[in-house]
Amino acid sequence: MSDGSSGGDGRPSAGQAEGRPRRPEEPRAEPILERGLGVPWLFAAAYSAVGFSIYFALGVVADRGLGLTPLIFLAAGLLFGLTTLTYVEGGAMFRERGGSSTFARHAFNELVAFVAGWAILIDYLIVIALAAISVPHYLEPVSGDLADPGWEIAISAAVIVLVSALNILNVTGRERQASLVFLALADLGLQLAVIAVGALVVMHPERLTEHVHLFTSPGFEDIVYAAVVAMLAYAGIEAASDLAPDIDVGREDLKRVASIGALGVPLIYALMAAVALMAVPVVGGPGGAHTALGGEFIEEPVLGVVSRYEPAWVADTMRWLVAAVATPVLIWAASTSMLGVSRHIYTLAINRQIPSWLGKLDRRTATPYVAIVLSGVIAIGLVIPTDVKLLASIYAFGATLAITIAHLSIIRLRVKDPDRRRPFRIPMGFHWGVATVPLPAVVAAVLSGLAFLSVLAYHSTARWVGLAWMGFGLTFYVVYRRVIEGTTLTKRVSVTERALTKQVPEIEFSNILVPVFGSEFDDDIVATAGRLAAADADGDTEEGISRMDVVYVIEVPLTLPLDAKLPKEREEQARRALARAREVGEEYEDVEVRTDVVRARKVGAGIIEAARRGGAEAIVIGGEAPTKIRGGGVLGGIGAARPAEIGAATEYVLKKAPCRVLLTAPPEPE
Repeated sequence: MSDGSSGGDGRPSAGQAEGRPRRPEEPRAEPILERGLGVPWLFAAAYSAVGFSIYFALGVVADRGLGLTPLIFLAAGLLFGLTTLTYVEGGAMFRERGGSSTFARHAFNELVAFVAGWAILIDYLIVIALAAISVPHYLEPVSGDLADPGWEIAISAAVIVLVSALNILNVTGRERQASLVFLALADLGLQLAVIAVGALVVMHPERLTEHVHLFTSPGFEDIVYAAVVAMLAYAGIEAASDLAPDIDVGREDLKRVASIGALGVPLIYALMAAVALMAVPVVGGPGGAHTALGGEFIEEPVLGVVSRYEPAWVADTMRWLVAAVATPVLIWAASTSMLGVSRHIYTLAINRQIPSWLGKLDRRTATPYVAIVLSGVIAIGLVIPTDVKLLASIYAFGATLAITIAHLSIIRLRVKDPDRRRPFRIPMGFHWGVATVPLPAVVAAVLSGLAFLSVLAYHSTARWVGLAWMGFGLTFYVVYRRVIEGTTLTKRVSVTERALTKQVPEIEFSNILVPVFGSEFDDDIVATAGRLAAADADGDTEEGISRMDVVYVIEVPLTLPLDAKLPKEREEQARRALARAREVGEEYEDVEVRTDVVRARKVGAGIIEAARRGGAEAIVIGGEAPTKIRGGGVLGGIGAARPAEIGAATEYVLKKAPCRVLLTAPPEPE
């Protein structure tokens, strides 16, 4: 019995490099949000991924921005608006998760994609830590003791453990979208209520400029510092970009969502900041000016704002309202970021940028539980110092770097692949040869690049921590790609999801024979067999071990005895092919790899004999390259009666095999 197979699932098998972009879209799940929900609901879903950060961003920005904080949020909002356009174009174009890392993969290469991806990774972890730290402080109306250092760390750690468990169990599914969108609308409603009530009870516009002495209080460095840290206010933009594969909307809806988001979010943040500084004003003279938003209330700035409302019953009512909405929103934000980091690690793993075991998927829930557990541990470590300012500055390092790469990627894709279908295009472009370069992306790339340089110049802790993080990641990447994977730093090498679950549904074998021929396609054949064997090893085989017999058949002419001495070159070729096959096969846990050289009159006969002798349950064989001989079987070529991938040896094995045969076809030549 024979089965045609291409890596076991119709997609390129493990280890297959992609020499060119794939135009066909991968099959994807039913969209979470259908077009019929309309723009308001789509905006609510997108806003939910961004709007939560005001609950901890307001304090760290006001700490250095002082009276200019509303204008700083508007300035940062300009970059946010331009960045939104970039992410919408890229997300609509590829419909893949990964944000700036995915854009860089298609525009540049794997090395640039890894740099962006590694920068995003630390940002996700910091958002989890910041959201978790904020929870006990926003519970202060319940009990003021919850914000004490001991309780603060305990509750923060409990939040991280909770969101880790929810993500491992996949309790974030599509069936809960209605309630989550309701929570997003409650979040948006609360922020509008804080603005509206504040405009009624603390309307003192003079407080906004009373202590502003430009370039003195705040100073130039303070303004730049605060403007870059304000990027934290838009912490969810990468998570929002992960909605791309799940939302099915039309071109006009995309334009409306992008426009509303680019204008609405910064405006709400600026109004929140204005009300906050009227309720909790800047005090002190030049050189000593400060606000309680950046001190007493830095972990819970929105709660601090409503606490200053008058009369007292208004303040009490708003405090309980903030606690009731902000607490679940922050827990949701931590859960969303944990989902983002797990998806991100999964994307890095299937693209062979990190080892597969880091992205290993649970067989029941299909969640990358190893990545989630490790991320939870790191996030708890980030919580322990309880230093919000430190976390915010480190976040700025990763965000500005990743966003800069995202803009440059979209620009390069316009030049590199101008004819690619783009459901949404950034407006206002200029012609560059046959391409139209988006001017907003160019401006944003310059602004975000300057912001990144300012982090290096003014944020000393973020500079050294960020550079150390990137240095560690790049070292790890180089060693993994060059030493372990044996491939270049820039070439894309992808595996399927089955390489992370270590299973192939309904096809499991504990004893597999794999013929190799010393070709470049051998790695794919062995990897496919390894996944099949590993899937069975995870099942019910004795001692949990599967076996893979790799053979190299040397064809001996009839004029010589089978045990005759053959040219050294042929034996050396067989040795090299088997050694490489062993390296690939041993990447799969619980799979015993055996190698052997078989002598036979015909390659096909040698394979069949090895299968019978070893009791193989399946033979995984690679299709042969198409013949260059024209004229069909009469002239010694491959006849029209069989596919080009089936040569003489393959045909013999398919006819005579005592077990199932899986044929893995070679990739289409360039």
